[in-house]
Amino acid sequence: MSENSSEALAEFLKARVGDHLRSVIFYDDEGGEVVYVRDDVADQYTDEDVAEVVRDVRLEAVDKPHQESLYTHGSLECTLRSFGDAVELHFPHDETCGTAVALDSEVFPMHNTFVERCLDAMEE
Repeated sequence: MSENSSEALAEFLKARVGDHLRSVIFYDDEGGEVVYVRDDVADQYTDEDVAEVVRDVRLEAVDKPHQESLYTHGSLECTLRSFGDAVELHFPHDETCGTAVALDSEVFPMHNTFVERCLDAMEE
């Protein structure tokens, strides 16, 4: 995969979810590149913050083969993190490169409902 695939994903997501797309970042073994960032999101992060996010997803990508060996589910395609205000998707292409996407949480209403119900079940 290349930065072009991340750009293609950004275009797809802009058409699909519009203003709910927060950011798309491509990274490889040479560093990271912000492919797209919504203006209000850009105002919330410094360059150092973005570098930390890139460092985090790169570390996760290094673990891709290990994760695939632990589970008999096939290739690890994506990880998802659900926060109160956003959903983070990480697509590790291989051990050194991938794409990280942030979306507003309302893009996943069914997911958030399911997760919220699970959280509620654990609190009871």
